[in-house]
Amino acid sequence: MGKIVIRITVGFIAAAAWSFLAISLHGGLGAGVDVRAHEESGQLLAQQALACLEPGGEITVIARDTGTFKNPASDIQLAAFSAAIAKAHATIRAVHTLQVDPLRPMAVPASDFCEAIRDTPEGGVIVSFMGPPHLTTAERMRLGEIRPAIVAFCPGGWPETLELRTLFEQGLLQAAVVDRRGARGVKEGNGADPSFAAITVSNLANFTERPKN
Repeated sequence: MGKIVIRITVGFIAAAAWSFLAISLHGGLGAGVDVRAHEESGQLLAQQALACLEPGGEITVIARDTGTFKNPASDIQLAAFSAAIAKAHATIRAVHTLQVDPLRPMAVPASDFCEAIRDTPEGGVIVSFMGPPHLTTAERMRLGEIRPAIVAFCPGGWPETLELRTLFEQGLLQAAVVDRRGARGVKEGNGADPSFAAITVSNLANFTERPKN
């Protein structure tokens, strides 16, 4: 893939997650980091992944590499997600970390997402902390039937620029976690936590996509 690929066991990632959470909760990340909100989004992603996971299935994670460009928010989110997955006794089969230029929009290259889809066995789930797949019609056609479910984090104003309905219809998305504070059209009172909402096929109608000019 030309990117850093880490294969990791659920026990190791759980230990790292709990260690990071302990540091964050004791003020080790400095001021300005909303620990609770990032934990909420990670836990909600875990809930959606577990809901999509079939018996015997495993989880593939796509996340940003925070080694070169530090991002405490991403680390908190992934730690909370990993802890929730470990608590449910599910298995994270692989973590793909991608280097992201902080000055450019965050997105997973189409080639990397396609490879993750091909490599994840049927019944498994791909969880992208970097948004849903951005594929051309030709790329989508070459994939054929998509075996794993896909859950994606769509922060800030992303949901307003994505055609979520099309992604759901094409089998490229089974759940999206969006930030209520940055997305219009996500109605209150749909059972999600106060900061974030999960969009699935069952409540997709509650989300209003940006009108086309």
